[in-house]
Amino acid sequence: MSDRKDKIKNIAIIFLSIMLVLTFFSNSIMNYSLVEVSTQYVYGGSITTKVRGSGTVEAAEGYSVMIKDTRKIETMKVKTGAEVEEGDVLFVLEESDSPDLETAKKSLKTAEDAYQVAVLDSGISLEQRANIEAGKVGTLNDRQKMLLDTQATIDAAQANYDAISAKIAQISDKTVDTSAEERAVLDASHELENAQAALTVAQDKLDDKYAELGITAGSTLTEEQKNALKPFNDSVTNAENAVNNAKAKLSNAQYALDVKKLDTSISSEKAQLQSQLDAANTELTNAKAYYDELKSIFNTEMELGAKYAEIQELKKNIAKLQSEAVDVEVKSPMAGIVTTINCYAGQTINPETVVMEIKPENEAYTLQFTVSAAQAKRIKAGDPAEVMYNWYGNDVNAKVQSVRKDPMNRDSYVVICEMSGDVSVGDSYTLSIGQQSSNYDYIVPTSCIREDSNGKFILIVEAKSTPLGNRYYARRRDVEVSTSDDSQSAIVGALEGYEYVITTTTKPVEENQQVRLADE
Repeated sequence: MSDRKDKIKNIAIIFLSIMLVLTFFSNSIMNYSLVEVSTQYVYGGSITTKVRGSGTVEAAEGYSVMIKDTRKIETMKVKTGAEVEEGDVLFVLEESDSPDLETAKKSLKTAEDAYQVAVLDSGISLEQRANIEAGKVGTLNDRQKMLLDTQATIDAAQANYDAISAKIAQISDKTVDTSAEERAVLDASHELENAQAALTVAQDKLDDKYAELGITAGSTLTEEQKNALKPFNDSVTNAENAVNNAKAKLSNAQYALDVKKLDTSISSEKAQLQSQLDAANTELTNAKAYYDELKSIFNTEMELGAKYAEIQELKKNIAKLQSEAVDVEVKSPMAGIVTTINCYAGQTINPETVVMEIKPENEAYTLQFTVSAAQAKRIKAGDPAEVMYNWYGNDVNAKVQSVRKDPMNRDSYVVICEMSGDVSVGDSYTLSIGQQSSNYDYIVPTSCIREDSNGKFILIVEAKSTPLGNRYYARRRDVEVSTSDDSQSAIVGALEGYEYVITTTTKPVEENQQVRLADE
């Protein structure tokens, strides 16, 4: 008997050992069959935007003095034929903001007024407002959990109410005519069903409108989009109110029916149950009121948070426009002779209007290349330009002489750079012109950003714990690119700041696909 037990024990051990080995090898084989990916932590920092261009050195012609904004000339400091040095003041502009800056400031004032009105209408406390502006509000998951917990309390209170009602029905010793009350309950039920159906239709129309406008989750809505969505949002709100009213009507009708049944009994037990029923009804009513209050608070926080975020974005835009503003004193970028003056004091000049021409004092060289309108806004006369790929180490210097519209393409601009040092006509160079650095919360390598018909996105790695160790999956996160330099991009999207973004893969990777980390 002992030998048999030992044999069974040995067989079991061998079987389990074989299963363990097979599991190990199958797990290892599966891992090595997965796509291998490399990742990098999403980080915050600064990005200096560069504008690059290539061209051939030419002999310099006269320099055209222009400005980028619509401004009024206050005084002219030079006359035709005047000799000027680099840095001399040519003319002075009146103190005023550019049209874009004025528009941005008006938009900020409108947004701030709308935010203040919304705060007053909401009735929130100073502490709540401070938390909203500091971003110290619960996440979407936190809010969903609170609402689910509150709904569970409502369900428990409803179950208690129903149980007491059932007891009352069981001990009823007298038949009463409750047809009117029952009919009221039935009518209220039908009204609730109709209201819920109407709410579904209104929500579907709202979703269709979002799709029609091409609005995705996390998008900042324009005023035009908000106005287009308002009737549909109002329809949903009205439908929700109708559903809530129907629910209240049904609850009151049910309560009236229960009371009618109880009123016909004179037993002490029924009197006690009546008291319990009243208490249960109060508990149910309070739970529902708390749920509605929570939902209202969350809606208010989201609405005010969005308005406050809009204000911050407008402030950033104003700061950017102010940093790019034209100086009041327009100075000569070079030494030379003023050959032509086309404007006069008191005249309002438009962008790219040639105010005057300056002929270089000595032989000079220029290099020009074409950029987009967005790139042109980052450059101004006098900006230093870095000479790239100067393999021979020649003493070559460059700076921006002027930025003007491309006569061959209305959507482009021509950047003209003054070249100095060891240069000759016909030499080719690539120049890089930098902009002031800005800080961003989320930065990733530009190579990580992918794009499909739904827009730009990145793939991050999400870990899932299993009995055999961690499993890793590629998850999609939709993003918008704020700015980029040669190798990295600042992005905005549904990110927490601690994700690992996929940088390289051994094979193409799709969303939700299981992957293997390169360092495993």
